Formats: sequence, C-alpha cells, structure tokens
Amino acid sequence: MMSALYLTVLDSLIFVSFAATFQSATTASLTHLGGGFLGAAALNACTHAVLPVVFKRLYYKDTGREDLNKRYNRFHEMINTLVQMIFFVYFEVVIFRSNSWLWWSDTTTAWTSDPVPSNLRMFYGVNLGTWLTAAVTCRFYEERNKDWLLMYTHHTASIILVAGSYAIGQERFGIMVLFLHHISDIVLNCCQATHYLGWDAESFPFGIPVAEVLFVCNICCWAYTRLYIFPFTIVRSVTFEIAGIEGEKYARMLSVFLYLLQGMHIWWFSEMIRVVVKILTPGVSAKEAASVYLTEREEEAAKKKKTKEDKKKM
Repeated sequence: MMSALYLTVLDSLIFVSFAATFQSATTASLTHLGGGFLGAAALNACTHAVLPVVFKRLYYKDTGREDLNKRYNRFHEMINTLVQMIFFVYFEVVIFRSNSWLWWSDTTTAWTSDPVPSNLRMFYGVNLGTWLTAAVTCRFYEERNKDWLLMYTHHTASIILVAGSYAIGQERFGIMVLFLHHISDIVLNCCQATHYLGWDAESFPFGIPVAEVLFVCNICCWAYTRLYIFPFTIVRSVTFEIAGIEGEKYARMLSVFLYLLQGMHIWWFSEMIRVVVKILTPGVSAKEAASVYLTEREEEAAKKKKTKEDKKKM
C-alpha cells in the first residue's frame, strides 16, 4: 500500500515537472525535447542491431543460454547509456569552454538572470527528453529488483531538477550538476559493461582483471565527483550563494532534491564498499563478491518473476 502511494507521488511529480516545462517552453525548446525522445529511441535501435554480434565476440563467460541472454540485455542497457553519456559530456565541455570554465572557478557567476545561451537551452531540452525516456522505461519495462524504487526515485529527482532549473532560467548551474553525474556515469557504465562481458580475472585471458580495475576506478571517480565536488561545490553553492537571486524561493525548493541525490550517492557508494569488503574476504571469489550488488539484482528479479508466474498458474 505504502509502495503504491509512493509511486503515485513520484508519477505525479514527473507529470507536474513536465507540465511546468511545457508551459515555459518555446516551440524550439519542444523540438529539442522531442529530439531527446527520438534520439534515445534511435540509439536503442542502432545498438540493438549491432551489439549482439559484438557481445558474442567479446563474451568470456562459460554460462548457459538463459544467463547469456540476461547478461546481453544488461550489456545492451549499459552501452546505450554509455554512448549517451559520452555525447552529453562532449557538449558540456564545449559549453564550459565557451566561457573558460568560469562557472566552476566562481560558482556565484552561474546564478545570474542574464539570457541563457541558445546552445545550453537546446542541450537542456535534449537532456530532459532523455531523462523522461529513462523514467518511462524504468517505470513500465524494467524488472523490479531490490534497487528499482531507488532508481526510479533518482530519475524523478533528476527530472524535477532539470525541468525546474529550466523553468526558472538557472540552466547554467543545472549543467554543472548534469556534468558531474554524466562524467562519473561513463566510468560506471564501462565498469558494469565489462562485468556483463565476463572480463574479470577468473575468465579474461591471462587472468587480466579488467572489470576489477575499472571497478576501482569507478569507486575513485564516484568518491571524487559525487562525494567531494557535488556536496562541497554544488550543494554548498545552492545553500549559501543564492540569496537575492531571481527565483530564489523556487531554487531553494529545488535544492531539496539535490540533498536527496546526495543521500542516494552515499547509499550507492556504501554498496560499492560492500563489494570491496567481500573481495577482500578470504575464500570469496570475484563472482561471489560481484553478486553482492550486480548479479544478485538479476537473480532477485528472476525469482520474483517466477513467483508471479507460479501464482498465475495456480
């Protein structure tokens, strides 16, 4: 009952965010939003046509067909996200370089009522379209594993922040938040893609621990971007530097979702540390350690699906 009520609240927040964006958007902005939807769909179609062959050639695990299909589906998801993140980071760097990274060196310069650059407004529209696509996919198509609700909450908070900052004209600060997430997501998705390919020390040729090395890189990148820069640059600025800006009341309301994201960053980091602890535990294999967070999600989802099917048969 509580879970259903919570989902209703999240769905309502997404709808309100989209409505607020639609109300303040121009025809060009709506075109950019549609571009985000179509771009995500086109990318999914292209990768689905190419990746099966690539996956079979690069796959190093000796597993059954059912496990192979599960790993491919997750690998496909990781590559889709990875391509999107690389695309986004490239354009974010272009936008930051256009003003010599001024917003990062002096965050107060991001809180301005000056006209928003057209390329930043376009980038925002595409981003929002992509986030809405991810939220719909998560809500209606993904298996509901143990962190599904947390992930859907993350999508909801992200949509509210993107739509909200767009509505009040604070895209300059918003792109800083997006950049930190996108840059760390590149490392995260590389790490998870190699896991689903079986590129670990147990399976990869010559025992090269590709997945393990990327996992360490992911922990370091996550800690630096989401546990250091995010709270001490982004959260600090939105807490102490927005007094007197245009739309201050709405900016402070949006800051609640920044704090929520920070809490989720800490939770996911603790999950990564659990994997490290497992790896360092004597007698525990890399596969068992990875199952703490990655593989066990698929196993749990499969069990729930099987239980539902059994109930229907009864």
